[in-house]
Amino acid sequence: MNLVRPIFTLAALASLSATLALTAAGCVKGEDSDDGAGGKKPTGPYTLSGKLTFERVPYRKGQQGLDYAAVAAHPIRNVSVRLLNAADNVEIAAAVSGEDGGYTFTFEGPRQEKLWVYSETVEPQITVEDNTAGNAVYVIESAEIDAAKTPAFDFVVGTGWDGAAYAGPRAAAPFAVLDAAYQAARRFMTEVTPAPVFPPLKLNWSVNNRPESGSNAEGQIGTSHWDGSELYILGKEGIDTDEFDDHVIVHEWGHYFEGKLGRSDSVGGSHGYGDHLDPRVAMGEGWGNALSAMILDPDTVYADSIGQQQSEGFSYDLELNDTGLDSSPGWYSETTVEGVLFDVYDAANEPWDQVALGLQGVYSVATGPVKSSPAATTIFSFIAGLKAVSPADAGAIDDLVSHHTYDGTHGLDPIDDAWGTGETHGGGFPGTLPVFVDGDAGGAINLPMVGGTGYNSLAQNRFIRLSGTGGTVTITSTCTSDVDLYVSRDGVEVANGSSLSGDEEVSFNAASGTTYIVNVQGYENAPIDYTAVIQITN
Repeated sequence: MNLVRPIFTLAALASLSATLALTAAGCVKGEDSDDGAGGKKPTGPYTLSGKLTFERVPYRKGQQGLDYAAVAAHPIRNVSVRLLNAADNVEIAAAVSGEDGGYTFTFEGPRQEKLWVYSETVEPQITVEDNTAGNAVYVIESAEIDAAKTPAFDFVVGTGWDGAAYAGPRAAAPFAVLDAAYQAARRFMTEVTPAPVFPPLKLNWSVNNRPESGSNAEGQIGTSHWDGSELYILGKEGIDTDEFDDHVIVHEWGHYFEGKLGRSDSVGGSHGYGDHLDPRVAMGEGWGNALSAMILDPDTVYADSIGQQQSEGFSYDLELNDTGLDSSPGWYSETTVEGVLFDVYDAANEPWDQVALGLQGVYSVATGPVKSSPAATTIFSFIAGLKAVSPADAGAIDDLVSHHTYDGTHGLDPIDDAWGTGETHGGGFPGTLPVFVDGDAGGAINLPMVGGTGYNSLAQNRFIRLSGTGGTVTITSTCTSDVDLYVSRDGVEVANGSSLSGDEEVSFNAASGTTYIVNVQGYENAPIDYTAVIQITN
């Protein structure tokens, strides 16, 4: 069980006193008899209610960076709230805040109380913890409340920003992280039928979380990311903080969604605008970006703050549908994927976009055809699944997909199946087409590749599709550069050959009638052309 960490205590909140709204609302039973000189002291019943909010710092759209001059209060929703005896921290009652941040307690004395507000939603269960403090759950403690005099208590959790730096506790941060993730889950829970059930999720945020490789317990998390089990969010002041970058948090939440409710075959790694990516990576990152715009709609501007005073960063509008050459439009481009997916969701508001399937349509495809497809998770499997779910929209879907084309090299053809059959845009690299090469026992398959790019690039990943016949299959590679072999079935790896050599061998039992995918992945650092020769034997 995680530790409870009431790190934002009364003493720590001294600098936030101006943000705490404390309001008396008339005379309370027994109040006049409590004279402090032997008169009867009231024991209730008492009622305490109010609103819980946190200060959220928006992004300066068009200027970049966080805008501390435009801080606004947002409700702390669906979280656990505890009422404690101020004298000994014994819990008196528990409640859950509403969608407006409201809470109410009715209780017998004692009259000196305080609140503990947990950075944990109740339904679904989402918890923000400090990975650099033994995974302690963040809890904020209110000032002491006199229940006889104060039936109304509004609690505003501040940022700790003094105009130039974080001078006080960054109390709002974990609640901002929590709210973005809750918003994502809530949208699906209220708009999808049947409503999905989300498994518990832990988000790790700390003021020490920084873009360095090393120990998560020391805050060296590399970047905000999903590790397959939990989310890690950057928080290092003056370097890179993501707690108020809602699009970043929802993007990462999208990877949690893929891992728990859908499916992703992405190999991860670095990625960015204009990259020619392994199509599985392009799909995963494009999905995260598109989902952030869906959840935060009408805010379609993806923004990420960095730098001193969080005053730098980048932002761009997904609704612009960038098809310029710099974006490398195609099935290997996260920019193309995000544009297509968002237009599938949003209103039919552009000449090429007459598809408007909302979250229900997106959810149905992601958790249905994409999850169960024998093909890898790419834009091909998503669009093929979309057509299966919404056959009446097939023509409009073709128009939407085809819009994301620059020329004969960069772009997308109408998609007819999950394998990208008939795709003519190769992205400018030899050997990328067909997307999936049919593999049969016997002859050699020559796969041209290009080095000098990452292990997750289009240039250094090739795919072979083969059908099992019920016996053992052996696959070998011969190459002057380092390549690895990864064999998967429905997205699950069944065998691999991964040494520092280009000569690999892998054997596995291939069930009859089952489709397998062989990913030949290259690691050549030099910008040279090379060829992996693949042999398949039964």
